[in-house]
Formats: sequence, structure tokens, C-alpha cells
Amino acid sequence: MASGGQRRMIQFTGFKKQEKKALIQHLSKLNCVFLDSKKYRNYTTHLIAKKLCKSEKFLAACAAGKWILTKEYIINSAESGRWLDETTYEWGYEIEKDTDYSPQMQSAPKRWREELTRSRAPGAFHRWKVVLPVTEGGKRMEKTPEQKKQLIWSITISSSSNSDLFSTV
Repeated sequence: MASGGQRRMIQFTGFKKQEKKALIQHLSKLNCVFLDSKKYRNYTTHLIAKKLCKSEKFLAACAAGKWILTKEYIINSAESGRWLDETTYEWGYEIEKDTDYSPQMQSAPKRWREELTRSRAPGAFHRWKVVLPVTEGGKRMEKTPEQKKQLIWSITISSSSNSDLFSTV
């Protein structure tokens, strides 16, 4: 959500080395910071995605209401010598019919960005309380329906008596 004079913090997702290298050349002509990281950075303002996907960067940027754009945004901005308006380059601006992704999935980046801008919430899951039952080593615990019910009941009791038990996202 870099508006006006705010410096863009750019990340990529889904690009092969050569294509990424070419895009970085375009970025060098523009006022921005390229964040070369395999993990999503919360100070990212724009994510350039090769395609709609379910990568960690894509989902995190979507949930944070960041601009998720096509590579043409970088190419056309560099050719113009200035940052162009993001709107027509945003994933979800046009819904494709011949794709594996539903219209709802295609429009998710745009919808979440607009909703979080409108509501001024810090993220899609702000104030959620979530429990992930895992064993040591990170494997998911399998539970019977009765064990799940007991876990939910104990979480409800714990969270109402100790509001600091969970951290908010």
C-alpha cells in the first residue's frame, strides 16, 4: 500500500532465476527496495507474482492486504520511467474463465486489499485466536472426535479465564 511518495518494498514469488534477474534489471530503473527473500516480509508493499498460487508469500501478502501484481506492472513502469497506477495490474482485476482457479480465488488479493484498506484492520486474521495441536517435531496430532470436542472446550474455558494465553496476529 505504497501510495504517493512512499517507497515501494518489492518481493517476487513464482519466478525462475532468469526471469527474476530480468525483472530486477527493470526495478533498478525505479525508486524501490527489492526484498530478495524466500520468506514473506511484513514490510513488503508490493508482491509481484508470476501466477495465482498458494505460496507462503502470496497468502501472507493477500491476508495483509498488500498489492499483488503481475510482472507487467514492473516492466511497464520501468519503460515509463515512473511507477504506474497498480489497479489494472492487480491479480483479480480481470477474472479469467479458462483457469483452474475459481473467480473467488482469482479476486481474493483485490478483495482483501480493498476490505483491509476500507476497514483499516491490520490483517485478515486480526484478533483471531487459533490453536494448532502439534507434537514435538511439528507433526499434526490426530484426534478422535471426542478428543477434539474436549480440546475445544478446554480452549474456550482457558481463553475466557486467561486472555493473555493466546497472542493475536
